[in-house]
Amino acid sequence: MKKIVSIFLLFFIFGCAQSKNDSIDLIEEKLSNIIPIELNIESISDSQLPNFFEVKLSDGSFFYVQQDGEYLLLGDIFKITNEELINLSREKNYSKAKAMLKKIDEASLIKFSPEELKYKIYVFTDVDCGFCRKFHSQIKSYLDEGIEVNYLAFPRLGTQSETYKKMSTAWCSANKQEILTGLKKDINFENKDCLNNPIKTHYELAKSIDIQGTPTIISQSGFTIPGYIDAKDLIEYLK
Repeated sequence: MKKIVSIFLLFFIFGCAQSKNDSIDLIEEKLSNIIPIELNIESISDSQLPNFFEVKLSDGSFFYVQQDGEYLLLGDIFKITNEELINLSREKNYSKAKAMLKKIDEASLIKFSPEELKYKIYVFTDVDCGFCRKFHSQIKSYLDEGIEVNYLAFPRLGTQSETYKKMSTAWCSANKQEILTGLKKDINFENKDCLNNPIKTHYELAKSIDIQGTPTIISQSGFTIPGYIDAKDLIEYLK
């Protein structure tokens, strides 16, 4: 009897796997006709939504496709409980961001610390980004609220760009805060690089959680804010 059950389970598991693979192949075939040529399907995986796969594209965006390939959904998935709506997509992103934070080498950050520490944020920044410059021009207001700002580098044009070279100068200097501040004021410095330059690592960390733009602010809990926000409004998210 045990042998019969084992054989049945083996065929059942194989059949499910084969069916899933067939569905993924079907979806890939259908999407290949409608996705812009410059984008690629990075992955197709199970989602929190029954009978739907999550499709992730090479630009970091994602959507959901029914397993038979008939319907496509854009946006977040919410679970309805007796008491509240739970944003499952956001919870997934929180957990990804929080896991990413654990991989950060604290020594690789450029820190601006308040006199009285209340909150920590991690900010992916680009010295040539207008809103990054606006954020940094108001750095005192964040510090006055007890927010420690920990900068990671994310040159939006990639690790072969001129921005990467400029940002390397800040991260490879002894006076990191001063150089970073100067770069965001459009002051020119002689390019500098170093063996322990962490910018490529920062860039890969950002890509691992699908960050596309700057500034991107991440709290210690993994809550992520894409874009600029002033200190008073930011505090409301951190409380």
